[in-house]
Amino acid sequence: MDFARRLAYPTVKKRVVLPKSQLKIVNAMFGAKLGGLEQVFVDYSEALGGRGHEMLNFVTPSAEVIPALDAMSLSHWAVANFNQYDVIARARIRRKLRAEKPDVVIAQGNRAISLLKPAARGVAPFIAVNHSINIRRTIGADFVIAINDDMKRRLIEAGQPADRVFKLFNMIRPPDRLPDPHPMKAPPVISAMGRFVAKKGFDVFIEALGRLKDQGVPFRAILAGSGELDASLKALAAARGLGELLRFPGWVTDKAAFFREADIFCFTSSHDVCPVVLLEAFLYAKPVIIADCPGPREISADGVDSLLFPIDDAAALAERIQRLIAYPELALHLAAAAQRKILDNHTFEKAGDRLETIVRGVLG
Repeated sequence: MDFARRLAYPTVKKRVVLPKSQLKIVNAMFGAKLGGLEQVFVDYSEALGGRGHEMLNFVTPSAEVIPALDAMSLSHWAVANFNQYDVIARARIRRKLRAEKPDVVIAQGNRAISLLKPAARGVAPFIAVNHSINIRRTIGADFVIAINDDMKRRLIEAGQPADRVFKLFNMIRPPDRLPDPHPMKAPPVISAMGRFVAKKGFDVFIEALGRLKDQGVPFRAILAGSGELDASLKALAAARGLGELLRFPGWVTDKAAFFREADIFCFTSSHDVCPVVLLEAFLYAKPVIIADCPGPREISADGVDSLLFPIDDAAALAERIQRLIAYPELALHLAAAAQRKILDNHTFEKAGDRLETIVRGVLG
């Protein structure tokens, strides 16, 4: 390894790691709201804590995940931070890490990665969990967990050593009572969910609904979520004459109730990694239509367990929706196959075992 590469990938001080069943693990995430990143952060702590490891979660003081951590008796430490360049927060984090002496440090999201990567140096192996296609701040971490194959390839091409990059798809816990695929209601309910930001493509979803209305296709629709584009998306829906056809319930916490009402789920992002809501739609046995972007494409077998459509193509999305309505047996087949895929590959138990293997592996 040349000198530049050694600077880019500093190693933790060599130390003797005694075999033990329980590890002390820091898991850090500084998002304040609720969303996919926050859900995965909680999932990691629950999965590792449930396997007997001592978890210490670093969060921002206003984090909406704190009640979930408290409910599972998972300890947390709140540290105020203004941004990823906050040197005071970084110094406080480093002092805390030195005092706690964790075996492994995990950081999720750009801000946590930026603050903890230098703070953990020389204290414990550092694992960055990359949740976006922006990999710049992740490069140089001791180890990286990539959510999908496309991200893993990008990281390696950018210079992260291949043997320091692991792939771990997001995980999901099946409900106590697993729903069966169910025939569509009349009229069918077409749904989507996520943060109201540009990359989620909800303008494409609304335009597709407008085209269905123009063609006389009966339906009802739900667009759940919130964010910076809330007002503009509602204005677009009004401009397309969707009126009472499209409901905006805000951010939904009862996912089971949301998917019980939905008949078709549309995922319209122009780019994404492996959103939990997509796994949830599969798990709840809904026929799913997915924008053909890396990450989500990785979980889709077009025509087998879901339907793909070209990114930003509202006409193609409307056509796929009409196809499912016209061929209800196809919708039922896709829903059943999608649910089987999740149960076979992405459950909390199976992905949790893989996560624990990764964490133990970095100590080796």
